[in-house]
Amino acid sequence: MRELARVLSVAAVLALVAAAPAAETARPWVGKSAPEIAAQYWLNSSALSLKALQGKIVVVEFWATWCPPCRQSIPHLIQLSGKYGPQGVVFIGLTDEPKEKVEPFAKEMHMTYAIAGGSGTDQAYGVTGIPTAFLLDTEGKVAWQGHPMNPAFVQAIETQLKKTPPAVMSTQDKALAKVLLDKAEQTIKAGELADASAAMAKLPKLDEPAVRERAEAVRKALADAVAQFMAEADKLIEAKDYYKASLALTQIAGAGAEPAKKAQARLKELMADEKAKAAIEQGQRDGEAAGLLEELEKSGQAKTTAERLAALDDLATRFAGTKAGKAAAEKAKSMRADPELMKKMTQASADKDCKAWLALARNFMKAGLKDKAKSYLDQVIQKYPDTDYAKEAKELLASLAKAPAGDK
Repeated sequence: MRELARVLSVAAVLALVAAAPAAETARPWVGKSAPEIAAQYWLNSSALSLKALQGKIVVVEFWATWCPPCRQSIPHLIQLSGKYGPQGVVFIGLTDEPKEKVEPFAKEMHMTYAIAGGSGTDQAYGVTGIPTAFLLDTEGKVAWQGHPMNPAFVQAIETQLKKTPPAVMSTQDKALAKVLLDKAEQTIKAGELADASAAMAKLPKLDEPAVRERAEAVRKALADAVAQFMAEADKLIEAKDYYKASLALTQIAGAGAEPAKKAQARLKELMADEKAKAAIEQGQRDGEAAGLLEELEKSGQAKTTAERLAALDDLATRFAGTKAGKAAAEKAKSMRADPELMKKMTQASADKDCKAWLALARNFMKAGLKDKAKSYLDQVIQKYPDTDYAKEAKELLASLAKAPAGDK
């Protein structure tokens, strides 16, 4: 890596590897905080940073495709990554080479750990020969550095795992975190900040760097949304649109402790103002009525004409003076003005009521209970006088009149 490493002959590099244990006596970075890493592209992973990886044990290894000893150490690193990765050890291979050269090479070698390419981080670490590995503890300090094929490397990993075991998320917690973060992102976009905050509050302990980074991004998005809602509320209050301002503040009130305090304080101020309070209460009433009317419209074919008309009448009465209440009254008036619709509604009611009443009347007639039969037949005639049901009821009444006088 870099010109010094490139000019090393294969023989010289191999000689360096053979002498690695002796040559590694000078380890200037051990005990110090490792420099941050950087790259132009990543393979087998999203972009990582040592800051985000704190809490994990990290292996930072410098290598190149043209380096024979690097090729020899890759299968070893793949094996170590497979063994120690699930225990919370993150392996990162850094190279300064371009993606078009590294990507096919990585596929050919079946490299599974994270690869950071187009990186100049070797300069920050003072790397003069490759491959060179740095083992970082859970605080980001270098615990060991040297050749990755050195047996001391594996021993150093084992020692560090016992000394400061990294936190590792379970598969179930990862799955739960994904579901909750997905929901939080969706509800933030929908402006439902209380739901987003509730989802974030349910997150498990985030011991996985990638999950933790995503959670931080979602928290920032939520904070930005809260700030936007608060700014919008201020504009609405200034414009004296108190009801819409109260809606924005209500969303903020459920978006965390500090935002909630500010939003609740502003709402309290508004409700102390008689004009603002009246506007908010009227807006709430308008909103409730509009919601009921929308729900009634969506129900469509699920309601009979009579049920729909009754619902419209109820809405118009309970929410008189609101836009939705007036609209309900107009819809009810329009329905009543349609003779064909009213005829169908009457027929439907007659079918339902008269069939039941006539059946009861016949049963009472069979039982000899004339008075009870007559009461149901009278209902048919009085409520639906111009129907075939009324004609049938009259015929049954006539038969009752001819019945023996002893029947009641």
